[in-house]
Amino acid sequence: MQIIVMYKILTTQQILRLGFSHEDIRRARSCCVRRLSRGVYSVRHICDRDRHRALWASIEEGAHSEFTEYGDIRDEIEELDAAVMARCEVRFQKQGMVDARSDATPQSATSAQSSAAPPPPEVFSHISAALIHGLPVAYPVTHQVEVVRPGTNRRFKSIHVRGGTIPKNHRLKVRGTEMTTLERTLIDVARTYNPDISVSMLDSALRRGLTTMEKIFTTLSQCFESRNTKKVHLALDLADARRESPAESIAAVRFFQHGINGLVPQVEFDAASLHSRLRVDFCHKAARLIIEIDGIGKLYLGSGVPRDELERERRREQWFRDRDWRVVRISWKELFKETKFEEIKRILMKVR
Repeated sequence: MQIIVMYKILTTQQILRLGFSHEDIRRARSCCVRRLSRGVYSVRHICDRDRHRALWASIEEGAHSEFTEYGDIRDEIEELDAAVMARCEVRFQKQGMVDARSDATPQSATSAQSSAAPPPPEVFSHISAALIHGLPVAYPVTHQVEVVRPGTNRRFKSIHVRGGTIPKNHRLKVRGTEMTTLERTLIDVARTYNPDISVSMLDSALRRGLTTMEKIFTTLSQCFESRNTKKVHLALDLADARRESPAESIAAVRFFQHGINGLVPQVEFDAASLHSRLRVDFCHKAARLIIEIDGIGKLYLGSGVPRDELERERRREQWFRDRDWRVVRISWKELFKETKFEEIKRILMKVR
């Protein structure tokens, strides 16, 4: 596995080595660079100042991505993702300094010991490990980087240290950074957070073929921790690789919580008159009910939705209604309310 560093992460020392001064860094922060933490920065975007090219050249070349700002709750997840990647990068550089100095001559190595102490052992875990693995976080649940270290639990402003020990076979080491394996990460998230967070990750990992249920259950059987094991089993029972977005996963969890059964995900219809096959998010054939879930992206698109896309969606829904199907749309906000789920329950109660 490789850590995918989406954003260009730079330390103060790296920027200085590129020929910038501290004053240049302050100016860049009002342009194309953002400060993540003390001495650590990420590049926001490509700017029009050729002087800054050395900072964002890798974005122009496609090696890194621009720092996306949505103007909604997704920005909190992006902020955390960048903070995790920054910590990974800093630890990698510190370890590199230690390795380089340990290869020096005995005399110079002795004089450098005090200034080249290795970073304390820690394992990225939970939401932080999920972000490194590229798993979706349905909505913000923490602003802190999460790591496991031997000892006791401690919370700081930007980091949550969970005291404990992760078995060696539940850890990965990439670029000098240790993290929990994908399977252990999924289990830890399911043990700690709400099912809609863990199920959306499980659905994504299973759909993309990153793991299997067998591997997850094997890892679960090896865990020392027994706390909230029933919660983990519930998330595994609710997981389904057919779902295609976190919003659909949240909806499935809400169906379970409201006692709604019989809704099958990702059902296809042959719509000859529209010259296409229509796939719906959820279908209850006995009730002739279609459920469509609008993810958070659609909530914030507003007038930016192309007119032809709106028309295509209207024709699609009309095709179902012409054939006596009922279509219920659930927006992102409605996933966290009761109204639509009570409506669905009333519809299903009429089915004999």
